[in-house]
Amino acid sequence: MTQSILNGLLIFSIVQVFIFLGLLTTKKNRMFADFLMMLWLLLFAVHSLSILINLNLTSALIFRVLPVNLTLLYGPLLLLYVNMLRKTKNSLAGSSFLHTIPFVLFFFLTFMFYNNSAFQKILSISGAVSGMTYCILTFFYVRQHEKEIVNLCSTTKYLSLAWLNKLLIGIAVVWTAAFLLIISQQVFQININLTWFFILIPFCISYIGYHGLKQQIVFQDTSLVESNPKLKTNEIYRNTTIGNKHNRTYEKSGLSEQTMKNVFNTLEYFMKTDKLYLIPNLSLRDLATKTQIPQHHITQTLNSFAKKNFYDYINDYRVNEFIDKLKKGDADNFSLLGIAFDCGFNSKSTFNRIFKKITGLSPSEYKSRLP
Repeated sequence: MTQSILNGLLIFSIVQVFIFLGLLTTKKNRMFADFLMMLWLLLFAVHSLSILINLNLTSALIFRVLPVNLTLLYGPLLLLYVNMLRKTKNSLAGSSFLHTIPFVLFFFLTFMFYNNSAFQKILSISGAVSGMTYCILTFFYVRQHEKEIVNLCSTTKYLSLAWLNKLLIGIAVVWTAAFLLIISQQVFQININLTWFFILIPFCISYIGYHGLKQQIVFQDTSLVESNPKLKTNEIYRNTTIGNKHNRTYEKSGLSEQTMKNVFNTLEYFMKTDKLYLIPNLSLRDLATKTQIPQHHITQTLNSFAKKNFYDYINDYRVNEFIDKLKKGDADNFSLLGIAFDCGFNSKSTFNRIFKKITGLSPSEYKSRLP
């Protein structure tokens, strides 16, 4: 790979970063996680710039070793980004800064031992090990996030972190390859050119920046659904007791069977009367506010009593509403997608997937079978 191509890739990477930084600063409803995304992208730019300088200018050894320290920040920033997306408040826990200790430690040690070959080997290997370790940790939190989100939201559009799973797999492969190559180079003295890694930088920046712009926080303050002043909300629910000794309690739940039944009846009442499922971004918090039932009681009732999560419960109603509209002949005047959006869906792919999961047919197939 010629140096001119390398220079072009590195310059392109830096330009990309500043384009995405500009777009992120104009993003609506910015959150602290977006600030972390900007730091992460800026880290790519600083790293690319340091590599560019070292490739084209004769610099002191310390300036060639210092950039290696930056590899110890990629993992912690990514993990912190994911955790901030899952938090209810935009605040940093003190323990979060513990993840930067390896970077700070090696950064200061670099000024003392940058000329020591053993230190250089340890630093290079530590960067690769750190990258692989944080990939595993972040993957765990992303998986946990995907499990939690279906109990909190009726739509996962712009809330899911599935895109990070793909990124993590790619990064894990790169870090594993880097680790093996560094071991070969530093321990066994096998000289292998690592410059091919630079090809991946602009692709990573494009992928991260694009999805970072679309990403929304899950536990953000949602617009609360207005209560119907004519109704005494959750009156039946209030007349029950939690954990009543005369009622059989469900395993792993603090609610009695009768209480769950009454909670579920209250939810059904509001679903059928107010058709809350028609709200595209209906959240568990919205439903709890409307019914005046604690969120964790709704979750326990749906999971243990109805054997569904919040996501499936709401989307079942949306599919049934769609079917009702088809039977009434709405498809004669509107497109299937238009009807789906009227029923609370906000994504064509999500609608098609959920509809087929429930009915076993695609929307068009279902329509063709109607009398």
